Amino acid sequence: MASSLNNSAWVEWITTLMGGASRQTYAETLPPDRFHCLLDELPLHLIPQRSREYAHIPDSESLFLNPECRFCSAGELPDSLDSCTDVLDGLVLNTTIAWVPDDATGNLVPFWLGPELEAAVKQMKPGEAVRAGLRPQIKSVLHAAQIVRSPCDSERRRQRGKYAVEQAASSFRVKGYAPIRDLIHPFHIAALRRYYRYRIRTGAIRLGDRQSARRYAAYNEPVARFFHRQIAKALSAVAGERLKPSYVYLASYLSGAELLKHTDRPQCEFSVTLCLDFSPEPALETRWPIEMDTPGGTVKVYQALGDGLAYRGTRLPHYRGVLEDGQTSTSIFFHYVPENFTGSLD
Repeated sequence: MASSLNNSAWVEWITTLMGGASRQTYAETLPPDRFHCLLDELPLHLIPQRSREYAHIPDSESLFLNPECRFCSAGELPDSLDSCTDVLDGLVLNTTIAWVPDDATGNLVPFWLGPELEAAVKQMKPGEAVRAGLRPQIKSVLHAAQIVRSPCDSERRRQRGKYAVEQAASSFRVKGYAPIRDLIHPFHIAALRRYYRYRIRTGAIRLGDRQSARRYAAYNEPVARFFHRQIAKALSAVAGERLKPSYVYLASYLSGAELLKHTDRPQCEFSVTLCLDFSPEPALETRWPIEMDTPGGTVKVYQALGDGLAYRGTRLPHYRGVLEDGQTSTSIFFHYVPENFTGSLD
């Protein structure tokens, strides 16, 4: 969706965010089996290497506290989320969270604040420019999360998102599939990678399912369900009709695994496969494509970390070859149905 800076610029920006290394201090007080994206202590090594345009702050633009951002203390939630507590079970809620409206969808996107960033935000006043003395690293992190933004940021992001959806929708309408980037913020991609590595390492996610003995799998895992709902509006725009979530599935493949050719159940009429993790770390796309049989022939789609692929899973047979020795790959499959679907969502 966004034009990229060169990789060296991205790496330089990331490594200077919070002093050049991920610090593990405040994060250690948070439960490791719950999801958080703590801006004070981002897992920098897990942020996808491919750069993002919003990492850059134009020198000519002043930054202001985002007036639409909602700051909630431990145990508090924005009013609009009171009816959505069923998808918040996997999140850390006993600390300060900044809920930032996404410019394209209006969804509230959470970013966790530790003591340093919470103190910095408390010194800001609505309508006043962010003070010049604020550390550049803190300013960059808050801007990337859109907790602070320039007067032009919102419209720029809205237009960029609109263009990306229009392009994806055009492809989806004609081909039945469409690559789609930036469905989930790269900070959240990093936090998800850390979270699921921990869950697999500690035995919370089982090894083997009906499709493959060589993959860890989790059905309707709470954190995946949160993001399942988060990206529903974007996929509805790509599909050209209102959709509702059916179920979500996490699959983390070991070397030697393969995904046999198949089409999906009715509960998977519209799907997104999100490339979440891969080892060894790819600079850009991984070397394990998803393949689809389309009316125009077989198509191979290579994904970088954080990339999504929207596709009609009930119509296009899809599969992956054998994962090479020494490689692992993790994907999340987000499945949707039309809003008027009356069958089981399981």
